[in-house]
Amino acid sequence: MSNHDIQSSKPSNKKIQGYLSKKVLLILLGGMIITFIIGIITSVVRLYNGIPFGHDFRYYYREVNAFWTGGEIYQAGFFYLNYFYFLSAWMLLPLYISFTIHLLITFLMFFLILKNIKNDYQEWWIYGNILMVYWWGMLFNTNMWIAFAFFMFQKYRDKWYSPLVLFLAFFKFTSILAFGLLYLINLIFEREIRWKQLPVLIGVIGVVAISYLTSSGINESAIAYEDLLIFLQVPHYIWWSVPILAFIEYKEYAIDNVKKFWMVFCIFEIILCVIWLAFNASLLETFIS
Repeated sequence: MSNHDIQSSKPSNKKIQGYLSKKVLLILLGGMIITFIIGIITSVVRLYNGIPFGHDFRYYYREVNAFWTGGEIYQAGFFYLNYFYFLSAWMLLPLYISFTIHLLITFLMFFLILKNIKNDYQEWWIYGNILMVYWWGMLFNTNMWIAFAFFMFQKYRDKWYSPLVLFLAFFKFTSILAFGLLYLINLIFEREIRWKQLPVLIGVIGVVAISYLTSSGINESAIAYEDLLIFLQVPHYIWWSVPILAFIEYKEYAIDNVKKFWMVFCIFEIILCVIWLAFNASLLETFIS
């Protein structure tokens, strides 16, 4: 067991609900509920202006339904791998039922993450990413699922079934690269292969690989777009931050420096988001619709 695992397992005098205090836990969960409410209100307003309900969720809903009904897929360039269409088959339910399920999944994953914070490093990872989590929560975007899935894998990687959660993360090319970095960091610092999880991990990677080879709907422009913006798309910083968290935990940097880092990281995301929107007005609809 590494030093950071030992440190993480020590009892905390803050422990009321996991590592976070009950007050902080309720504030963070309440913030997510508020962002959902704001998202619903703004989406209803847009509905009266002739724009379909659901912000970003409406893109996912349309894509999944088009896949199953033989319509045109990859219009928004969101899903690149067919396995995610099968995983998201519940979106074939009526729009508002599917929308409710989406909110429940997002909230449950967020709750499980907060309940499994074990040290100051992980707590400050939350603070460094919370604005983006709320932003994408307000837009009903699935991008945060990727970061949550990585976090849950990292916390439960001693369990043989832990790689199964990666099905919620591997539907984007950049997220697969980010996981490769996370796995490499674990290998470098722990110097061990968790053999009991390896068969399941290989199985997940196999399904993803087959899906990639059979996802004939992937067009060259979508792949080129993804490659070009691999390190520029603001939502992607949420899941790239998990390998950063793992590295910080292994190195056991001074917590004061860690706090400063995540503050700068958060400000950087905000600035980049503003610059991105101002630079390319054509993408504004993607972020606020």
